[in-house]
Amino acid sequence: MLNQSDEAPLVLVVDDSEVNLLLMHTYLRTSHYRVKLVSDGVTALRVAKECMPDLILLDVHMPGMDGYAVCRKLKEDGETKEIPVIFITSDGDTTAEKLAFAAGGVDFIPRPVHRDVALARVKAQIDGYSQRRSLEGMFRDVIEFAPDAFVLADEQGRIVQINACAERIFGYERQELYDIFLERLIPENLQVGHSSTECRRKDGSIFPAEVSFAPLQTNRGKLNMAVIRDVSIRQRAERDLSESRQQLRELAAKSETRREAERKHIAREVHDELGQILTALRIDLSVLKIQLTPGNTALELKFQEMKDLVDQGIHAVRNVAVSLRPAALDMGLVPAIEWLCDHHAKHSGAKFEFRPGAENIAIDEVRSVIIFRIVQESLTNIARYANAARVTVSVDRRDEELFLRVKDDGLGFDVQKVAQTKTFGLLGMRERAIALGGTLEVDSRLGSGTQIIVRIPMNTVEGSES
Repeated sequence: MLNQSDEAPLVLVVDDSEVNLLLMHTYLRTSHYRVKLVSDGVTALRVAKECMPDLILLDVHMPGMDGYAVCRKLKEDGETKEIPVIFITSDGDTTAEKLAFAAGGVDFIPRPVHRDVALARVKAQIDGYSQRRSLEGMFRDVIEFAPDAFVLADEQGRIVQINACAERIFGYERQELYDIFLERLIPENLQVGHSSTECRRKDGSIFPAEVSFAPLQTNRGKLNMAVIRDVSIRQRAERDLSESRQQLRELAAKSETRREAERKHIAREVHDELGQILTALRIDLSVLKIQLTPGNTALELKFQEMKDLVDQGIHAVRNVAVSLRPAALDMGLVPAIEWLCDHHAKHSGAKFEFRPGAENIAIDEVRSVIIFRIVQESLTNIARYANAARVTVSVDRRDEELFLRVKDDGLGFDVQKVAQTKTFGLLGMRERAIALGGTLEVDSRLGSGTQIIVRIPMNTVEGSES
């Protein structure tokens, strides 16, 4: 226990000579130090523990127990170990100095004592000791009010000190934990370092924690310091967030399925209803043209214009229907991707190679449509940005996974930079894959092309709607 008084620093002077004691007393009192005088080593040890001085001035040559022995005893005691000791002796050789420092002294004042020199050395040691105590107090305050639990245990594992957070998270009063073994709080036998484990509260409940162990050399000897962080709230938040994300993805998958069903319905309505009307109108125009009186050039030109407009309408209807829902999708995933590659080859000028692992891959419609959309988005990105000369699309079934690869030899891009911009193309493709319980990996480098790999489990999506 250190002296925390706001009074003047206390100096304990130990010397068997009354003259020397009075001389040091005079020097110190005139400099406004508090002084306690002792004439032998045994008494000095007792008084030092009682009054905890800020400094000890210790004579070397004393009857019974000399100064070196007294200093060694002081340094062996955990309570007095940190008190600075300055030796005073008439021995002027280097051997005396070596013995003084070996015993634990911090300085050495030769006799005859010069007042100004002695006071300067006393002040330097007291100031240093005060600063160390201040830093130790600040450190204790930091530990005491830290947001993590700090537990100190001796080499046998017996708890000797804890902080306020340890009381709070373990549910013990501070005095209840002293002298019990650390394994009551941390059942698992952990080594020095950082680990994730489970800890036990006073009521027996278990909570997840991150624990860091480190050895600590103190005035009480070697201790083991455990820093414990309760991560139950964080894990619960992470679990809730993960569940929320999964629910959002499942909702997105269902929404995607509904959108595809709506697209399919609209595509059929446009193709069947509007397409039939336009086709019937074209037939009527052809019949009407036959019935017209020959030689009416203006009327014939008008009929031709009307016929061209109807043809444009029929073509537009077909494009809209294909955009909403390619008819090839009704034939299966492999024909749909093959049609998509042929379509892009005709319009982009790049050479497309499609490598199906099998002519027909049995897969439910939900997965089939979403994988088709991923390929469609990939090929659209290639057409817009890659400037590729060759594109390869592979699809196959590997064990219980569907494996898809889209590779091009185009310009490539910085994956990390694009990820930071959160572009909806790549983000949407990845979310589509995750919604099906799969993964999407993008490998690209500037000037080295791009490769997209998708792995989707083959089991049926729960709650999917067609």
